[in-house]
Amino acid sequence: MLVLHVSDTHLGAMPYGLISRAKDIYEAFKETIDIALRERVSIYLHAGDFFDSPNPLPESYVIAYRELRKLKEAGIRVVIIAGQHDTPRRHSVSPLYLLQDLGVVDMLAINSITSGVFRDSSLNVLIYAVPHGLKSSIHSIAVSREGQNRSVLVAHLLLKEIGIPSEEADVSLSQIPRGFTYIALGDYHMKTEFRHVDGAPAVYPGATEIHKENECCDKYVAFVDLSAEKPAVSFIKLKSVRPWIRIKCVDVSTCMRELSSIRRVEGVKKPIVSIDLQKIRVETIAKILSEMVSSGVIEYYRIKVAEDSDALESSIPRLSDAYEYLDLGRIVRNMVRHEGLAQLLLRYVKEPSKQVAEDIVQYLKNNTDAVKALETNSTHNAFQYGDSEGGSTNSSGVVNRKTSTVGRALQSKPSGGGK
Repeated sequence: MLVLHVSDTHLGAMPYGLISRAKDIYEAFKETIDIALRERVSIYLHAGDFFDSPNPLPESYVIAYRELRKLKEAGIRVVIIAGQHDTPRRHSVSPLYLLQDLGVVDMLAINSITSGVFRDSSLNVLIYAVPHGLKSSIHSIAVSREGQNRSVLVAHLLLKEIGIPSEEADVSLSQIPRGFTYIALGDYHMKTEFRHVDGAPAVYPGATEIHKENECCDKYVAFVDLSAEKPAVSFIKLKSVRPWIRIKCVDVSTCMRELSSIRRVEGVKKPIVSIDLQKIRVETIAKILSEMVSSGVIEYYRIKVAEDSDALESSIPRLSDAYEYLDLGRIVRNMVRHEGLAQLLLRYVKEPSKQVAEDIVQYLKNNTDAVKALETNSTHNAFQYGDSEGGSTNSSGVVNRKTSTVGRALQSKPSGGGK
């Protein structure tokens, strides 16, 4: 029996507030479906964070349904568990239920540990599905071998063995019971493989696209052959992932040489460029990069300046915890009237960090339409309510950029930042 193990597709995510990046997320998911069809697998096994939010955008539902329906029509069974991203925190229903009700998901685990038997002509496979909310109960599973040929565990959690400094990494391999043939994991965005004490592969295929720079660069799905007593695991590299170019600049000549070597390649997505600057003026490099964006050579760029302070990362509380019942999406979109910027601001509300703050400032520098939308809205508010921050408005109703909110954002650096 062949299984395609996928995780962390995060449908609906929009990294850096770019529409093109939202499309990248969808295209990577579609490629996993194409691989499942091409390889004629029996089971499409998704290890959590199918959606990026418990309130997905309409297009996320449409794309999910249309793609999963292809698997249904091909006779491929679909197993999905809930991750923390697609699980509502209070009194609501996971969007994954809709996919089950539409008949494109064969086995779903959201609020309970679920098990089910899948059969083909030669094998019976018993799958135990552990959603993120029940990861602490994983030790209680009693693995049954009665009448089964293979047992597979699918869970959404971070193993302590990964070695990352996170409170979420609170489950050890030793807590997973013996007896599984294969352990399919999700939540960690990098391709990683461990071995359980009894020899079973414990595999993270990783996210299907790059959401943060430290997840760069190649992305995979795991192709698992359960025919033999010991499973054969291989990784299939996803071709749709947008390329990244990372450059460390210690002097202007090195930076110029590296940037001049970047060329537009037909049939390949425009890359995202990340530059680590040391003792170089940001303005010099930013101007060149902006021209490369305008000419279509690169999609987006990020500049990091060597610094010591990371205080903003850990000191800001998560506002989304306090305001879950408000429709923040609508409020923010009405305020800024620009979808890309609204997505970034919503991300900051949900995950406040220095990195997101820097992304917002960088986005404003790269997108004059977002700046104009903010200034237009700021002008409207100034006429209605007055400018409480002391900004001036001329006779034409244009807010003085030097004292407007947008002007200050562009002229100042984020706290502890280097731009």
